[in-house]
Amino acid sequence: MSDKNNEEGSKDDEIKSKGNRFLKWWIIGIILIFLLVGSYTAGTLYENKQSSIIKHMERMSPNLTESGLIAEDFNLPSNSTPTKVLSGIYVDRIKDVSLSDSTWDVDFYLWFKWNGSDVNPGENFQVIDGDIQNKELVDNYTNGTIHYEIYYVTSKITKFFDITRFPVDNHILNIEIEDKKTERQNLIYVQENGTSDINPKVQVHGYSTGNILVIEKPHIYNSNFGDPRLEQGRTSYSQLRAGIDIFRPDLGFYFRIFIGLFIAVAAALVALFIKPTQAEPRFGLGAGALFVAIANNIITSGLIPKTGTLTLADMVNDIGLLLILITIIESTISLYIYDVKGEKKLSRKLDIISFITLFTIYIIINAIIITSAW
Repeated sequence: MSDKNNEEGSKDDEIKSKGNRFLKWWIIGIILIFLLVGSYTAGTLYENKQSSIIKHMERMSPNLTESGLIAEDFNLPSNSTPTKVLSGIYVDRIKDVSLSDSTWDVDFYLWFKWNGSDVNPGENFQVIDGDIQNKELVDNYTNGTIHYEIYYVTSKITKFFDITRFPVDNHILNIEIEDKKTERQNLIYVQENGTSDINPKVQVHGYSTGNILVIEKPHIYNSNFGDPRLEQGRTSYSQLRAGIDIFRPDLGFYFRIFIGLFIAVAAALVALFIKPTQAEPRFGLGAGALFVAIANNIITSGLIPKTGTLTLADMVNDIGLLLILITIIESTISLYIYDVKGEKKLSRKLDIISFITLFTIYIIINAIIITSAW
């Protein structure tokens, strides 16, 4: 009899040992999966944030090169005497900023002051990457050789927004003015200090607006457009560039678009406290959460252009989907252990440990993602 009891005790110990080993590897596997996912997402978002800072700095610094520019492009020919046109921009209204359409609409005042009659900046200016929908000469005067003109311009501008960190993104809205006819060696804009500004009533839905910065930079075309009067190769035009920084003021928009996902994740985690044999409520919560997460992914994707870029919104949605899927897999394993193996304590232990691990990891990984992107 004692031998039989010893044999059964040894078997129980073996089952308990196997169960503990399974729990250990189960938890290690979950941690490794989310560690890999979290490292990739956090690294990608942080690199994008640093890259954006550098690009914005290069774009709005009058002396730094950027894509398409080299240091020599800032130099004028030694024999050139360009007409200097004092210029400024006052942004009166930003009617719409559409990430999904890659456009934004703006009304602004633009003025020119120059000496001489060799150039006509008011007649010949254009908005780069934009359509001038209305151009009204508000006022002008001439005093000898001194000229002044101010225009009220309505324009729709194309901008390909970097949406990698959406919905905690920030952007620079640029208004870029060029003369259609006159090269930089004959006309150069000079930003008039202290005159450019932005209407304090300007609002952009979902964003806060910073100050306006106006600079001059050369804009290079790798062609002379077949003009026999120009030398072959690159041609340079002076560009008056205004930059308006827009940014998310807080995490309100972030939580608003993900509240449905977070509730779905919470429902999937709560399902782990339901007895595995009660399959309908336990698996029903997980399946319902899965559909809600998929629907949330579709809704957030509709807010941004379909570029194929993996955004922060995609990452948060995908992590939520992954966690919900793991809870469904865990429920299936727990049901097998409880019903087939008859190890009720092990099943309950698996549920509790899985809940604690998944809940903790989910909070930590979302906090890391936001910190990396914000």
